[in-house]
Amino acid sequence: MITFGREGYFADADESPDTDQMIDTRQAEFLNLPFHEKLDFLYGLPARQKRDLILSAPEAERLVQSFAPETLFYTLKEIGIADAGDLLGLAVPEQIRWLFDLDCWDKDRPNLGRMREWIEAMAEAGRKRLADGLMELDLELVSLMMRQYIKVHRLADPQDSPDAPSDRFVQFDENYLIEFIRHDAIHAYILEFLEEIFERDYNYFTGLMDEIYWGVEAELEEQAYQFRGARLADRGFPDYFEAQSVFAYLDPAKFREICAQYPAPIRDGVEDGEVLAPELSPALLESENSLFNAALTAGFAAQGRRQLRSEMALVSNQVLVARSVDFGDLEAVRVAIEMTHNYLNLGLEHLAGGDLQSAIEELRDTHLQMLFRLGVSLTIDLRTRTEGIVRALGLTPGPAREISYLDSPLREAIGGFLERQPRFYGGLDRDGSVATRDFRAMRDLHLGYATLEQVAVVPDLFKALLRLDVAAVGFRAQIAGYDIRLSQILLTALARDLIDGRLAIEPLATADLARARAAMMTPGPRPARLSDRFRERVSATVAARLDAALARRSADFINSCLNMLEEDLAELDPAMPIDPRFIRSLLIRK
Repeated sequence: MITFGREGYFADADESPDTDQMIDTRQAEFLNLPFHEKLDFLYGLPARQKRDLILSAPEAERLVQSFAPETLFYTLKEIGIADAGDLLGLAVPEQIRWLFDLDCWDKDRPNLGRMREWIEAMAEAGRKRLADGLMELDLELVSLMMRQYIKVHRLADPQDSPDAPSDRFVQFDENYLIEFIRHDAIHAYILEFLEEIFERDYNYFTGLMDEIYWGVEAELEEQAYQFRGARLADRGFPDYFEAQSVFAYLDPAKFREICAQYPAPIRDGVEDGEVLAPELSPALLESENSLFNAALTAGFAAQGRRQLRSEMALVSNQVLVARSVDFGDLEAVRVAIEMTHNYLNLGLEHLAGGDLQSAIEELRDTHLQMLFRLGVSLTIDLRTRTEGIVRALGLTPGPAREISYLDSPLREAIGGFLERQPRFYGGLDRDGSVATRDFRAMRDLHLGYATLEQVAVVPDLFKALLRLDVAAVGFRAQIAGYDIRLSQILLTALARDLIDGRLAIEPLATADLARARAAMMTPGPRPARLSDRFRERVSATVAARLDAALARRSADFINSCLNMLEEDLAELDPAMPIDPRFIRSLLIRK
């Protein structure tokens, strides 16, 4: 099972042999804490551990009711709604309303399936708690749900009440006859709810009956959606268009000047007696190795950390809305939380230069939304630089544009940089990953710019060394339909220069392969290496055709091509014929 945990954004909840003893120790430690410290202790624990600790405490109900609605929501979703009845029974009606606000909508349409799941879980605490929760919801939303189960008949004359089968109809008074039109797992709970509201609040009962009878479904949905939207806005969930501002560009060079236009944030400014909810979103783990988390842990007292976590949650909420994330999709929420952390960390590293003390000061003086926007803007600058390089290659940049004649990882990296939200290609980091991800740190940006410099030099390098204009339409037309890469063109020309004395882009014949390998590679045991003679020839050719500045700029690209050639030929047995099908670094004539 996957859980939000202290050991990572999500931690494996499978128990080890020593887990029982560890849990007993943790429980004893938890029970001995004052109430406010209990709240802080619960921060970031896997949901099931959190639940077990809460239920073991004498003030369990107070603990649950002290949670921000988002905290309770993510905890219950992680546990699983079907297993969440014990905690749900301790929640106050206002928290229940928030659970429905967060989980029971698909954009602007109510998700009645999820509503049924919550009702089934709430019913475990009895019909009184069920009624408490549902009566707190907007009447329009309850009406939409009830319409799936009942049809209301108004009785103009109480004497005209039909002789109806008892398993389909129920009548509480002389004004309404209720017909059940659906029977499933929560049918009995619907009946219990109706009985409870009739006995408890007849005005509410009649209002609900009339809404079901008279209401127009589209109007009910619109009204419920408006009420929900207003509550979400009050909790830091802006509307879709307003939320886009969190990704708005700001000039990193003018960041401090821009920040000076806003009041400074207040950190560690909470009175000792004031309780802040321990979290407003799935926990951001302090064990995650980043400058942001290090500064958060080392530079702030408990209340300050809670303030920053809450502020970060508000930024995360904007990200969730801006990306149209379903709040009930924990995997999508996890991705948004990680994205928030990554951009915050990127912005903080940029400001602090990697220094922890500077990072603490920057975190103390900077609004997190501005820090997030700084991180976003740094990647947008990278994308802008990428677009300029792609245009210099004679191409039109577009989202995830792939340049087929570039080698991996340059090809994939350029595609990631050009995305609407620029992405980092894991292959640049030599971690074995072939996926793209968020930029997490300044190191990622530095690798990105270094990669771009390799590509940026290509037009000048090929024009000066090989008299080839790779930005020309004619060049692209010549290689169209062929699996040809720039590295193959360069290495083939260098091989020709070595074996024939001609720096020509002329494919090698199969018969030339053995001679080329012997000239380029060291003799003796495998793996072979590029020979000193070949490397000296390459250096001389480059020096003869390129000026010193272009030679320096081209060095990384040329070396990466030579490394591909060495890897391709290193394990070939010089005593055996070379199969051209397995040679990828050179152009070979069929």
